[in-house]
Amino acid sequence: MSHHPTTSRRDFLRASLLTSAVFGAEPALSQTVTRKAAENKGRAKNVIFMVSDGMNMGALSLAKLYRGMVEEKKSHWLQLYRERAVVRCLAETYSANSIVTDSAAAASAWGGGQRINNGTINVTPDGKLLTPLQNKLQKQGIRTGLVSTATITHATPAGFAANVNSRGEENEIAQQYLDRRVDVLLGGGKKFFSPELRGKFTAAGYDVADSREGLTKLDHSTFKPLLGLFSDGYHAFDIDRKNVPGLADTLPSLAEMARSALDRLQHASDGFFLMVEGARIDHAGHANDAAASIHDQLAFDDAVGVVLEFIAKNPDTLLVITTDHGCGGIQMNGVSANANQGFAPGLYNASTPSFLRLKEFTRSTEWMKQNGVDGLSGPKLGETLKQYSGLTFTGDQIKSLQGLKLPATSDAFKQHTGVGWTSANHTSELVEFCALGPGSHLFSPYLWNYEVHNLLLRAMEVA
Repeated sequence: MSHHPTTSRRDFLRASLLTSAVFGAEPALSQTVTRKAAENKGRAKNVIFMVSDGMNMGALSLAKLYRGMVEEKKSHWLQLYRERAVVRCLAETYSANSIVTDSAAAASAWGGGQRINNGTINVTPDGKLLTPLQNKLQKQGIRTGLVSTATITHATPAGFAANVNSRGEENEIAQQYLDRRVDVLLGGGKKFFSPELRGKFTAAGYDVADSREGLTKLDHSTFKPLLGLFSDGYHAFDIDRKNVPGLADTLPSLAEMARSALDRLQHASDGFFLMVEGARIDHAGHANDAAASIHDQLAFDDAVGVVLEFIAKNPDTLLVITTDHGCGGIQMNGVSANANQGFAPGLYNASTPSFLRLKEFTRSTEWMKQNGVDGLSGPKLGETLKQYSGLTFTGDQIKSLQGLKLPATSDAFKQHTGVGWTSANHTSELVEFCALGPGSHLFSPYLWNYEVHNLLLRAMEVA
């Protein structure tokens, strides 16, 4: 698992040329990307590293479909591909001890530069502490920020700034953020910051916010470190944040948190590194919740839009957009109005209306469970599910849905929407990785996740 990516490069190129000869090439695309990459060989003053946690290509595809068909908008992320503006790569995700990674090992590969075992944060299998990216940048006067819709002490943000033997040591991670002076911290996880610790952040000069209103009222005209904790644990899924009365008034969106972080960090004279994580795409995958997955992926895409607005005014910024691993294997499956049609022309004609049923969903299955739906049965359960999903279930389906447990929930919803899942766990597939701006030319079409650490340092010209 530690093979260098240049191994068999010649063979890879030969195979690529053969494939192009047989199936037809797209020279315009490669030439355009190469040309734009060559124009971006200067130093990146700033780096914005965006992580759609737990996203596979199915999650990205479904969000793109929903954005286009329901919202009649374009995906900010995929439009970069359409405009041939980015260097696009595929990335390996596995950890030191498993083909299937967790977020701790994946983020530590980026943040620490080595593969490590699942469950640990920047600690090698033999017990050595890696120097996180935040520490290296701080020595050069480069400011750092972490934004997440999970707890801000969760595995992905921690991978850039902390060292712990177990990702569950979130109280310790919170303390390390203060000790190491991470400049901007925005997300959930208030329960891991005791009143005493929050007081220490205030004493150290941080602005502290605990609500969307509190965040928006802060003065961002000059630099000052910032701690924003907006929920005790994870942020609510975005489908709930938008639809539960009053929740959007108190809980900032990922895009709003990203904008506030950029408003602060833009004053960093020596540049900054900002990690922005849409964390709950992963959690939707674990729950096999298609509607929650789509809406959180769209919330992530909105944050991409905010970042692109910043980059338009600050072209000395390198943008990376990727994911740490897939989760759940979400995909739209072909749906037929009549299973006996065989290969007749109408075989998949029911797929589009089935998918569009997802626009009727107004709650995540997590919210339903937490608000008493799992205690219902019979007609009352059916009525309540219809209220929040728009779907009408048969009596047998309603029986299987009591408690909203997997795989019954996934199977029942799939019959109506066409969206299916392979599991409720992480997956091992190659993942999307793209880069825009100065330093993007450093990224090869095929990446090992641990390579990213040094490539980011090279882009910022940090020794």
